[in-house]
Amino acid sequence: MSAGAPSGAAAKIDEKLILDWGARIGTAARNEEVKPAQLENLIASLDAIQGREALLATAAFALRQAQRLGTGRTTARLVNQALLDLYEKGGGKDEARKMLSFAKWVYEALAVARPRVRAEQLTLEELLKHLAGGR
Repeated sequence: MSAGAPSGAAAKIDEKLILDWGARIGTAARNEEVKPAQLENLIASLDAIQGREALLATAAFALRQAQRLGTGRTTARLVNQALLDLYEKGGGKDEARKMLSFAKWVYEALAVARPRVRAEQLTLEELLKHLAGGR
């Protein structure tokens, strides 16, 4: 069993962690003008592999797509970090799907308001304050 993996029942992943990673990924994707289909492909790729290892396969897929397309490198790096983080904390496909779906929502929300904020350490709360004009 790997470090941080749950024994028995699935681990409870903090919702704030999922939302913050989603905010980072969605913001990076918008900043890099990643195509919406690429976010949908990431979500779909979770179903290509059975079990929690799907998180690792999706992380690899994100890196491959950024290399192949020549764009979205920061987004792919954040997806990789997020999925590794979830995996190491015992998360599974449900948490990964929720995070990537939320990233897509953030991406879509930023279509009108296009703040140029650094995504790497962003939290959802900071993004919302920025969008509200508080920063």
